[in-house]
Amino acid sequence: MVDEALTGVARALAKLAMRLFPALPAALAAVIGFAADASPVWADSPVVMEGADEDTREAILDLLPDRDAPTTLFEAERIAEEAAARALAWLRSEGYYSAIVTPEATETPPSARLVIAPGARFRFEAPQISFAGDQPDSVSADAARDAIQHVREGDAARAATVLEAEGAALAALQERGYADAAAGERRVVVDHATARVAADFRFTSGALARLGGVRAEPNTILRPGFVADLQNWDAGEAYSPEALARLRRDLSSTGAVSRVTTRLGEPDPLGVRDVILDIEPARRNAYELGIGYSTTEGVGLQAEWTRRNFTGRADSLTVATTLAELNQGISVELTRPHAAGLGHSITFGAEAERETLDAYSRQGVSIYGSVDASTRLRVAQSYGLQLAIDEYDDLEGDVSDAIVLSGFASLRNDSTEFTLDPRDGSIAEFRIEPSVSTGDATLGFVRGTAEGRIYESFGHEDSLTLAARIKAGWLEAIAGSADDVPPDRRFYAGGGGSVRGYEYNSIYPEERDLFGLSPGGQGLLEGSIEARWRITPRWGAAVFIDGGAAFDDWSDATDLSYGVGFGARYDLGFAPLRIDVAFPLDRDEANDDFALYVSLGQAF
Repeated sequence: MVDEALTGVARALAKLAMRLFPALPAALAAVIGFAADASPVWADSPVVMEGADEDTREAILDLLPDRDAPTTLFEAERIAEEAAARALAWLRSEGYYSAIVTPEATETPPSARLVIAPGARFRFEAPQISFAGDQPDSVSADAARDAIQHVREGDAARAATVLEAEGAALAALQERGYADAAAGERRVVVDHATARVAADFRFTSGALARLGGVRAEPNTILRPGFVADLQNWDAGEAYSPEALARLRRDLSSTGAVSRVTTRLGEPDPLGVRDVILDIEPARRNAYELGIGYSTTEGVGLQAEWTRRNFTGRADSLTVATTLAELNQGISVELTRPHAAGLGHSITFGAEAERETLDAYSRQGVSIYGSVDASTRLRVAQSYGLQLAIDEYDDLEGDVSDAIVLSGFASLRNDSTEFTLDPRDGSIAEFRIEPSVSTGDATLGFVRGTAEGRIYESFGHEDSLTLAARIKAGWLEAIAGSADDVPPDRRFYAGGGGSVRGYEYNSIYPEERDLFGLSPGGQGLLEGSIEARWRITPRWGAAVFIDGGAAFDDWSDATDLSYGVGFGARYDLGFAPLRIDVAFPLDRDEANDDFALYVSLGQAF
């Protein structure tokens, strides 16, 4: 009987998920008072209900399918009987095993009605558990017993609770190395005399599994040595579902495969089992095209061609070009995933670029190499080197040519889940860049930045997200003068990723231009606060305030330029499309009355 109820609730829950958004009119109808003792709550269902409380009626009616109002007695009878079957299944799944649901139909006018008598709600007895065949060790058995305590004596005998307890116990066994653990036929006894439900869970644990090496099938797609390096456990370590999940993530994140699953091979005499990756290769060539627009930065077009699995170790060769009003460039980059340890790729690249800003124009070339941590790592360290040769035009100051050798090291702590649309968690990142510059001026300097972001969501299904960020930076000359630091290495504020409403990189000390010094500030301070609403599953809205300043003395750090605005968001599935309108509050720094931004992903 309980198994039938479990099936019924599973179907009901699936229907509820499919109808979640259309159910909004029903909820509104209930709020304004349509859910009386005999009135339709569900706007698309003609069924009228009597008996039970309001919450029960709403829950049942939310699960009913859309139906037109009946036009004949036969249609009314059919609709009422269908609704009665669904109502009874739901009531039993919630512990009302003595419930009576009576379907009724009238001919003049044709109408369908349910009369519900829920009866007493049955309660659980203390659950029992048993193991067939090989017995798990005592610690694992105790963990499974603890897990079935989802079914607590005296609680309402809900079918979903039984399923949750069984799933939790099975997960407890698998997490402790019993890869072949399985749930047996559960025995659930409903005692109508005492209104009690007794649940007896049965499991087979199988033998303890120990993990060996990794190999891929077919073995012609990836180098065996690369596949072996993906192993994230010590040989002989107990099986762990998380270890295999991480293995799949590490491989799929490279982009070299379109599908990856894992299975265990046959055990050797010591019980050690190899992990087999069943893979399908991704398309060798990938093409990407991106476009962005703002009234302050113009139209930007980015195009990429990537050759995947370039040498058989899931690496990629990417040629990218940028064509925008403010900058144009082309780059070639080779990425070798997991080459510096799991989650850390090695990247080599070369780039030619031109920037045309109000503060200066720059054209140059660079070569670089870096070790980059995966964004899925909560704590990540990255570092690298770059050699750049640049020429500068249309600027004040004495630096028109510079050859800069710079390094960087960054530490990032990220507890968010989705980079392009974070809703909860925080990000803290620290970056330091020691550099040596020669050309028109020879000096050594260190540039450092620190940034923090925090996200918190509230309401039903996280419908409101509050986001905030703060960023600070400073550069210090170790040898030579900070005024001779190349202009693109100095600090600026303004633009879509900084202070919206102002021209890109337009906020910096004005006196530097007056005194004939290189543009930009020696320090930076900026921050933002943004509220994001998800109005429907697709559409959302936002309001924000940004503030920022670039300066040469910390005493000027609080002299911020502010921008405020609002925006719309449209969920594309993989990222939100962002449309923001921002208004500068500091008219002395602003060129226009407002700025429009269109791009993918949140502003921060």
